[in-house]
Amino acid sequence: MGRIPDFESQEMLQDLGFNPGKPDGDWGRLSEAAYQDWLSSKIKAVKSDEPPWLVEARRLLGTKEISGPTHNPRIMGWASNLGISYQSDETPWCGLFVAHCMSLVSDTQPTNPLGSRQWAKYGRRLDKPIPGSILVFWRGSPRGWKGHVGFYVSESAGHYHVLGGNQSNAVTITKVSKRRLLDIRWPESYPVQGEPVLTLRDGAVSINEA
Repeated sequence: MGRIPDFESQEMLQDLGFNPGKPDGDWGRLSEAAYQDWLSSKIKAVKSDEPPWLVEARRLLGTKEISGPTHNPRIMGWASNLGISYQSDETPWCGLFVAHCMSLVSDTQPTNPLGSRQWAKYGRRLDKPIPGSILVFWRGSPRGWKGHVGFYVSESAGHYHVLGGNQSNAVTITKVSKRRLLDIRWPESYPVQGEPVLTLRDGAVSINEA
């Protein structure tokens, strides 16, 4: 379901039995709640070995921030739905992307989910990554405060292939050096299942996700 134009999306939600309020093109709280209800129903219907938050992350591949005074309403909507104060999609949003996807499970999120390193406090620690596990990386310096967070998809000899937000200003899958890894996390409420995925993949390596 597209979100542009909003009027058509509202009508579609209404036809599907959800309540977006009066279809008027104004995407408010009722419309967003109806959209999230529809999205949850779709995710539950997906037959996949991947956890639901990774299914959602894949669905959002290609989402981009908008430079300048206009901001991507989808990204801003994630913050609004989570009650997070967020003013601009030019503010680093890798943590926001993870927070949105992980809202599909019941685990308590970090106090400051926008802080990528805060995700090292989430859920339980894993000894090895599996599809959907949360990878927390340092950025700049291992002892600094800057970082990056995203979801494990696969790996090659020296790199993790990470599905994350704010990677070249978009939701992408990119390669991140294994040497930058700080932690591997998984929600307490969801059973641990899966194995590391080894693959060969060419492409540029991300060194700065700001």
